[in-house]
Amino acid sequence: MPKTIFITITRSFITRNILRCGTLDLLKKEGYNIFVFFPARSIPDYLQKELADSQVKLVAIQTTDLHRLHRLLSKIGSSYLIFTRTTKKRVFYFNDNAKTRLFSKKFLIQSKVVPWLRYIYLRLASKSKILKRLYRFMEYAFFPQIYADVQYYFEQYKPDLVFSTAVISKLDVIFMKEAKRRGIKTVSMSKSWDTIPVAYIQFLPDYFIVPNEPSRRVAVDLQDIPAERVSIVGIPQFDWYKRKDIIKTRAEHLKSKGLDPALPLIFFGSGGIWTPFDHEVAEMIYEWISNNELVQPCQLLVRSHFTDADQDVFKKLKNKARVAVDTYRITNFLVDKWDPSVEEMVDFINTLYHCDIMVNAASTLTLDAVCFDKPIINIGFGCNYEEGNRQGRDITNISLYTSEHVAWVLETGGAKKVDSPHELKDQINEYLLNPQLNSKEREVLRKNLCYRLDGKSSERVVHILNTL
Repeated sequence: MPKTIFITITRSFITRNILRCGTLDLLKKEGYNIFVFFPARSIPDYLQKELADSQVKLVAIQTTDLHRLHRLLSKIGSSYLIFTRTTKKRVFYFNDNAKTRLFSKKFLIQSKVVPWLRYIYLRLASKSKILKRLYRFMEYAFFPQIYADVQYYFEQYKPDLVFSTAVISKLDVIFMKEAKRRGIKTVSMSKSWDTIPVAYIQFLPDYFIVPNEPSRRVAVDLQDIPAERVSIVGIPQFDWYKRKDIIKTRAEHLKSKGLDPALPLIFFGSGGIWTPFDHEVAEMIYEWISNNELVQPCQLLVRSHFTDADQDVFKKLKNKARVAVDTYRITNFLVDKWDPSVEEMVDFINTLYHCDIMVNAASTLTLDAVCFDKPIINIGFGCNYEEGNRQGRDITNISLYTSEHVAWVLETGGAKKVDSPHELKDQINEYLLNPQLNSKEREVLRKNLCYRLDGKSSERVVHILNTL
């Protein structure tokens, strides 16, 4: 009898990573009946047409906001029970989106007392096994998160397994708790390679899959997940990077974007809401190109981040010579508002393959680029300013480069961080003259964070699902 699996998807980029990059197709070949649940009012027609069939059912599930006490417990527990460079940064750094109640944001930024009190509590709480066990006990015992709609699907279709694709997302936790009450096995993962060190996981699955060795160490040593319940699988969306059949010629791809195949291409990727001023750095690079200030004539492709893709941040670069502004499908379906089609995924991969230099500010594009051994420059200036004011202090380094996952990148030397326009121009010129510069360091970065890059990450995911 065919097995039934429930999959939770809370971001459109997870739709890409899991449903479009091989995992869904492999599960179908294994004969599973598959139910995919989204936190939404309804499923868009384009998604139904693309993914739903006799084996795959797409289901919209609505949930309510967490109770105030539950939110408080989650905030205190997830933020202070794990000590990483990311959580350390968070207790000292208050961004523009930080919500404050007892103190003004200005006081919190300027005060030396409150951040240090937070830091002391972080150090103490993150070492307490009692607090960690109590947090997870209370999460399950006091906040069961029972939903009639979710219970209906469990009772009606009796799943053999629940696959959660974002371990700390609300919908995922709801499904994992319901599965535990019914004795059904759960497998989970973080929604992205960079989120495992961000917060203490409030509810543990039966099995946890991670993208690389640094993530495994955090899962075992800091998230307190038993080592025998953690496996490295790689990054499923990178499976496509081994597909030679989707690579177009340089001439075909660049001409389709109005670019010159004979000129080196600088790929500039925005960091979105985390780098609200990085478009100015792209505009500066364009000025260097247009004024022939680089060692070679070049061209530029800019790509917005899904968090602010609807803001037209690169409008000043549109219709300029030797510049292409990348586009992709924007949708209001899930909170990330981005859902690339297969054609857009192929287009993005070809841009990575044919670009000559990648420039971004602490973005996952660094890993995308290193898969193709492209020279990578990380911007350490001009992307973020205190209080969101261009006249304020430049806090690009503080806000972006003091996180755990970014340290994993920079420690390899595979991406070069630049802290001024002068350093950026010099680094671009160095890579134009010698693209192989730092190739050994990029190999270390690739091995450390991208795992095997053998096109079989999705196979490893499905193998684990099959063994439970």
